[in-house]
Amino acid sequence: MSQTDVKPDSPPSVSVVVVTHNNRDLIGDCLSAIFGAVGGCDAEVIVVDNASTDSTPDVITAGKWPVDVIALTENVGFAQAVNRARGKARGRYLALVNSDAFPDADCIDRLVYALEARPCAGIVGAKLRYPSGRPQPSAGTFPSLLGTLWVALFLHRVPGLSQLGIGYLANSRLYRAPRRVDWVSAAVCAARVEIGPMPTSSFMYGEDVEWALATRDAGYEVWIEPAATAVHIGRASVDHSHPAGFAQRRRVDFELTWFGRRGASAELLARLNLIVHALMRLPVYAVLSVLNRRRDHRVREYAVLLRAALTSRVPMK
Repeated sequence: MSQTDVKPDSPPSVSVVVVTHNNRDLIGDCLSAIFGAVGGCDAEVIVVDNASTDSTPDVITAGKWPVDVIALTENVGFAQAVNRARGKARGRYLALVNSDAFPDADCIDRLVYALEARPCAGIVGAKLRYPSGRPQPSAGTFPSLLGTLWVALFLHRVPGLSQLGIGYLANSRLYRAPRRVDWVSAAVCAARVEIGPMPTSSFMYGEDVEWALATRDAGYEVWIEPAATAVHIGRASVDHSHPAGFAQRRRVDFELTWFGRRGASAELLARLNLIVHALMRLPVYAVLSVLNRRRDHRVREYAVLLRAALTSRVPMK
């Protein structure tokens, strides 16, 4: 990594930010992957430890990676942690890598090159995949009542219909070439510092969508760059550190707040879409649980989603 060749008074091209919380089993592999994902451009790496209570800080120290560590005394959530690092970052670009994500070789380089090649782009996201190799939806359209219902009914997974790119971009054909999108996953992405800080309206869930909206409002575009690839486990830290269903409750809060801005009718329809989403999945995973003769955690997840959709109030603005 060319970071070691940069003079102390010479700002790097990109500041890579990793936010972690109780992720001792993955943070080492994440940092190792990052240092293999930056080769052509100079970079600095900033790790924000969101008040881990396990040995995550010790793993970072023992690894002797050339990183700056911001140790927080409380878990302030993803967006606020990113903004803490942004205040310290010296790079022209800001790259985000989740602590359960592992960029492939040259991934971050390719994100930076994409930003340099497109002055209109404010954020560029990587093409993600699960550890199994299965493609992971990495971008999508801004939440709409049609889009949330589309996903609730599994239509984003139906051959033919999935190519329409409504809701999540789940069809692999939509990642064959760089394209403009509404939002990209913040699991692995890069952005211009000019677009401003990440919105902090949510502790977790939906920050990447809100950030993309702010980017559009600032006059920039959001792009997906399929040449930049990475593995992303997804929610590894959340599932380890929070009660079952935590992410689903945050999802309900985000969607009710998003649609609540349009009025009571939109909020009600959004709530109904969330209920449909849960009811479409609960019997599927319950049957799989019986067939596999083991408990499927997704049954609990969508039971929590259903209960939250029925009872949650729109968070105070």
